[in-house]
Amino acid sequence: MRRPLIVGRGWRRPLGSAGVFIATTLLPTSAIAQDRGFEILHDAAERYAAVQTLCADFTQHLLVPLLGSERTGTGRLCQATPNLFAMRFDDPDGDLIVVDGAFAWVYFPSNDAKTVLKTSADQSAGGRDFHREFLEDPESKYEVTYEGAEEVEGRSTDRLRMVPKRPMSYRFATVWIDQGAPVLRRLQMEEANGNIRTVTLDNVGFGADPGTDYFTFTPPQGALVMVR
Repeated sequence: MRRPLIVGRGWRRPLGSAGVFIATTLLPTSAIAQDRGFEILHDAAERYAAVQTLCADFTQHLLVPLLGSERTGTGRLCQATPNLFAMRFDDPDGDLIVVDGAFAWVYFPSNDAKTVLKTSADQSAGGRDFHREFLEDPESKYEVTYEGAEEVEGRSTDRLRMVPKRPMSYRFATVWIDQGAPVLRRLQMEEANGNIRTVTLDNVGFGADPGTDYFTFTPPQGALVMVR
């Protein structure tokens, strides 16, 4: 079991027995859980801040309670600074989300092959880019609670609950960050419509080179492009 942590930025350091007594007697449990959560997020943010490109395999599970349905998809996710992001599915094959720096494109031919959604990258990239969304300046955006340790795909992780301070497309999120290295392994969002989306990341590669074409998208001929 890991020892309690000093609150603040930088890598986590264990407290001595006197420090444990002071921390647990002067701070309420909720404050300790919040501070520990931010400490873990800052460690991860420090790791990701130096990364220019990143790719990972993903598995996405979507639960739609209103319809009583659920589905699972897989694929490859990549991002590159300052504002490039792509989530390309191999199952369902052809589904994608691409942020090319200027626009965000959403195309799900498995659902509707004739419609493409196009929005401003400034409006959409934060919500699509999980690392930017959850690790960048979390204090200004979330109430954070450390919920405990949990195993994800054979890896020991820390589970954090993140409740937005301002209206977002989701009511709250839960993230799992690797204990061995500050890497995001899983995230779950309860969206405003009640859907629950869970994304698990594997084979995370820092410095990967997906190629510039990975972050480009041209709508198929004849498709209706809906601009928001």
